[in-house]
This record gives sequence, structure tokens and C-alpha cells, in this order.
Amino acid sequence: MSPRQRRRALAVIAGLAALTQIAQAAPSPSPRNLVASAAVKSQLREAHLRLVPLGSRSKVRGPLKGSTYYGSYGSTRYAIATFSTEGLGTTDQPELFSRPLGRPWRDRGDTGGCISGRIIPPPLLLLWGFERDVRNAPCFFP
Repeated sequence: MSPRQRRRALAVIAGLAALTQIAQAAPSPSPRNLVASAAVKSQLREAHLRLVPLGSRSKVRGPLKGSTYYGSYGSTRYAIATFSTEGLGTTDQPELFSRPLGRPWRDRGDTGGCISGRIIPPPLLLLWGFERDVRNAPCFFP
């Protein structure tokens, strides 16, 4: 290897080492619990109603009191909220929501009994007090 090639190789190695240090120093996102204001709950309701047939929208109640979890992980906001439909006599499974920075809320569907760690980051679910379902890895429960 010529002296010139050796200097280039050392420069590449030094550059990679610097990038590795930067990557290791970069903080990982941390979950934050947030207070769901009336405006946030209204936005969650609007997102949910977009998935409800027009004729049934007036029968939807919620988010039901005490059912909303709201927080952030990185630059994305997440929420869980439960709704009921008048006349059916039951409440819907909690709905999962996400909202990337600068975008509207999106209802990601109901849980089907499983709070999915694939939709809401597990560190945020754990912060909210959910427990991992050891029999079904991506699922959490309150």
C-alpha cells in the first residue's frame, strides 16, 4: 500500500469512527405522557368519525370519560380512546390513533382486544401502565 493509499484509508477509518460516535451520542426518543385537552379529544373524535358511516355518526359518543391516553414518542403523537355507539348497548374496543408532526390525526382502527405495540411504541404503552402480553408479543393490555 502506498503512503497516499494509507493516508486515505486512515482518513476513511477516522471518518467512520467519528460517525459511530455521533450515532452513539444521539439520544433515543423518550416517551412523554401528555394531557389530552378538550381540543385534542375533539380532534380524535373527528378522526374516528371519518371511519363511521354517515348515518351512524350522530349516535357515536366519546371519547368516553377516563378512556383517553395521549402522549408522544419522538416527533409523533399517539392516543388511545374508547367510543360508544348509541343504540348498540356496547362500547367499541379502544381506537388507536397517531399523528406525525404537522399532520392530522389518523384513526388506525380498533384494538380487537390487543393494544398493538406495532402501532403505539411499547415504551409509551409501558409509561401509560400497560403490560406486555407474554403469550402474544406485540400486544399490551391495561
